[in-house]
Amino acid sequence: MEGFGVTDRPSGRPVQVDTIFSIQSTSKNLTAAAMLIAVQAGIVDLDEPITSYVPDFVVRSRFESAPQKRITLRLLLSHRAGFTHEAPVGNNYDPAFPNFENHVISIRETWLRYPVGERYRYSNLGYDLAGYILQVRSGMPFAEFLRTKLFEPLGMADSTVAPEIYESRQNRAVGHDVGHPAVPLRTPLIASGGVYTSARDMAAYALFHLNRGKSGGRVVLRADLWEQMHGFALGGDYGLGVIRTELRYGETPLRLLGHKGGGFGFGSVFCYCPESGLAWAALFNRPADAAYGFGRNLIDAALIRRHGARRPRLTLEDLAPIQPTPSQLERFVGNWISRNATVAMQIQNGVLQFGEDRALTSVQFGCPDEVLRVGADGEIRIYRYFAARGSEPAHLECSEGEISLDYDDGPHDSTGPGNAAWTRFVGRYHLRQWGVRVQTVSIERRNGWLYLDNIRLVIEPEPGLFFTCDGEAVDFRGGQATWKNLRLERVD
Repeated sequence: MEGFGVTDRPSGRPVQVDTIFSIQSTSKNLTAAAMLIAVQAGIVDLDEPITSYVPDFVVRSRFESAPQKRITLRLLLSHRAGFTHEAPVGNNYDPAFPNFENHVISIRETWLRYPVGERYRYSNLGYDLAGYILQVRSGMPFAEFLRTKLFEPLGMADSTVAPEIYESRQNRAVGHDVGHPAVPLRTPLIASGGVYTSARDMAAYALFHLNRGKSGGRVVLRADLWEQMHGFALGGDYGLGVIRTELRYGETPLRLLGHKGGGFGFGSVFCYCPESGLAWAALFNRPADAAYGFGRNLIDAALIRRHGARRPRLTLEDLAPIQPTPSQLERFVGNWISRNATVAMQIQNGVLQFGEDRALTSVQFGCPDEVLRVGADGEIRIYRYFAARGSEPAHLECSEGEISLDYDDGPHDSTGPGNAAWTRFVGRYHLRQWGVRVQTVSIERRNGWLYLDNIRLVIEPEPGLFFTCDGEAVDFRGGQATWKNLRLERVD
């Protein structure tokens, strides 16, 4: 353990191993562990409908009339309940909120992106709702449950999720972000991103996971529940608050586990490999990208020394690629979007080309519905094709969930309805974060459709309410336009 740099520039206070940092979404790993401890105590059941615990909770869906009756804690913790990422009250852009309860109550005003249980899509809201349910069922504030049931048993004396505690700490790092003279201190995302902790405490938490639920020889979380947290029973690379990366070093297949997080001027990375007895945590009070890249070479070097050189788990030859028919290839032609990228697919000389960041990569097929793409690290990403259904466009689900794709548009699309009433929505809009303009988006008409920054609005179930190809709501009803529950400020 070692500290580098300063907690903030005005004070110049050096970072120490007990300096507390916000770990943002890495908090989800700790929240999930706390939830499993609650399961162990008989407080909650992962597979009980959440309406058993919060009978008044509702959420909007264009797919079914009472989706909340099918949502479970397991679906919330694995990001498969269909929720969007931001809430109307308390979010990563406008964090002003009366309290945690009001933030959770506002989730009722959001629209599900997809039918319950159908797809993985990352969401803060699922975790905050789960944390609120834990608070209701345990009869104690969420921060108190974490303190007494997780932090204290693991000896994590520096850690807290209570704003009134971390804002009074003298050894607290201050968040810094480019373009913002100051970053809000209090985060409304209590369960999904609210933990403040130190390097010293993260070392203790890493040992808890390396020992599969034990700390100091004591069982804090039963081994079967630790395995359930890391079981990935619903598929993909996200379990219950934990992300997996499958690798091979020498002749040894390894599974790196953990989480990362960024926001509010902080970034963090936490990973652990029980097979190797290795863990790594890095905490930053600067934008998240700094944390995400840091330590990758260190981890790689440590695993090479222990197991041998890294090599791909599978090669294309291992999977025996096939050649789809021309009509099967045509289904993929067009533009697709993921959470953080846009991909253009086209056919050149009978081969499907995957275009991202101005670079084209040839892809192959394991079967007509299975796209095989070799990543920059040599590992194969497998995308499974699902055809359009009703108002839902086609989509490609990847075992690496964050890069799954939704079909946006393409050369073979029919002309849209071209509603004349849409003209009043066309124009530019500002999106602000903490009062500072951070993005300008444009609404335009094209081929009879409305587009928001090249993302097509594919359905208008009622006048002024639209949904994008990836299920996000764009709402012009009333006096305030919103996109993904974030306010859009009209420019012209």
